[in-house]
Amino acid sequence: MEEELKLQIMDDTPQVWKNIVAHPLLAITQAPPLQLHAFYYDSRDNALQRARLAYRIRREDDAWVATLKASGQSAGGLHQRPEWNVPVDSNTPDLNVFQDSEAATLLAPYRELSLQVILETRFERHESRVTHRDGSEIIVALDHGEILARGQREAIREVELELAHGDAAAVLEMGAALCQDLPLIPDQESKLFRGLRLAGLLPEEKPRDNALPLRRRENAGDAFSQMFIWQLQQIIHDVRKHWAKPDAESFHELRKSVRSFRASLRFCRSLDPADPLQLFRIPLQEWFHQQNSQRDYEALLGYWTEIATILDLEPKHLQEVLQAQIPQTSGSLSQLVSILLKIWALLLRQPLHREQSLQDFSEAQLQREYRKLMAAGKLLAEHPEALHPLRIRIKNFRYVLMTLAPLWPGKDSKALLKLLTTLQGIAGEIHDADMAGQYLKPLTSQRKSGVAFQAGALLGFLMGREARQRKKFLKFWLRLESTPRPWDI
Repeated sequence: MEEELKLQIMDDTPQVWKNIVAHPLLAITQAPPLQLHAFYYDSRDNALQRARLAYRIRREDDAWVATLKASGQSAGGLHQRPEWNVPVDSNTPDLNVFQDSEAATLLAPYRELSLQVILETRFERHESRVTHRDGSEIIVALDHGEILARGQREAIREVELELAHGDAAAVLEMGAALCQDLPLIPDQESKLFRGLRLAGLLPEEKPRDNALPLRRRENAGDAFSQMFIWQLQQIIHDVRKHWAKPDAESFHELRKSVRSFRASLRFCRSLDPADPLQLFRIPLQEWFHQQNSQRDYEALLGYWTEIATILDLEPKHLQEVLQAQIPQTSGSLSQLVSILLKIWALLLRQPLHREQSLQDFSEAQLQREYRKLMAAGKLLAEHPEALHPLRIRIKNFRYVLMTLAPLWPGKDSKALLKLLTTLQGIAGEIHDADMAGQYLKPLTSQRKSGVAFQAGALLGFLMGREARQRKKFLKFWLRLESTPRPWDI
């Protein structure tokens, strides 16, 4: 069984590569790198790919090695799948070289296939073997080269951490340490997958299933440990999407997935009295809050685009000023990934535990959180400033309920979730009006009249809408107590 963490190099510059090669954790020596040239084979009708089998023959300096990989799983950059390697004499394809009984069974229907090269990889590899602090041995590979498929080329710039023997948590911990120091990001795509995409040989991608299967009678600690790992993998997926396309939409989706995970962590704090995850809550919170400035400026840009259209104004002056103030998250993405990989490793080593079923724990905890939510809402009448902490409670409660909704398949959570979404949206717009003063008031006194006028127009619009939104919030809040709750039905 192959278990490896694949990390893509985010900044492909000579200095970054030197820093990676010289990193003490990787123990790369001055020995010349291996020269690798691999040929991947399949039939004309892609029979091996459809069976989720990968077959390659690779020249490693002067030796040839045939490899068969079977179906496994790849999530969050951690690849786990059966693998067989056999020394061969050349790159002539021959499936009969795999004599292992399991491999032979998998290949039995395909022995007589006519095989052809579908893609190639050519790269040099710096390799080392390191011993983790828990005694696990990890094979380190730094790959630099390219994928070739149907006249197309794509760069290979990656670090692979393969578990030779020991605990899979070791490669996650090592990956976390590397991401802390270097611009690396987990990659769940293999070289073969990238080559198939390059060659146009991948089937149409199916929409990702965002529903986590939940078993009501499962131990609550075990269930939430798996849920957390699943959420971590979703965040890493969204990190990659934002890195590949760093726009406001992908940034918003990343923040949502991080917020949802933080809400789940807070919800489950009582699962383990030792609370081993407490160590990571603060750095995760700090990372999230560091992105607030980017979120705020992008929100103001969105509002201004809307308002300028309504007022029939040329939006350019204020747009340019706001756009120039937006910080970029790319440098902080590997820091976020480092935190996530540490949490993942901890959950593998120390799963949460509770002598209570998932459903019993969740329903009792939801009722407690709901009572706290309603109590916080009663403060609004006399304390308008209480809306901000209430908004946070609404968000956290909604995100947890979205995650746990499959626990009540026969009972509709949609009405409650829809109302919470509405309340969150209204409270968010009120918060944005408060936030706008901090960013826009200094601009209203700028010498550039176009900027000053537009900043004043946007600020006036948002502040004027705030009073209406507060009334609207109270109207919807009154509905909350009478809205059915699935755990009570």
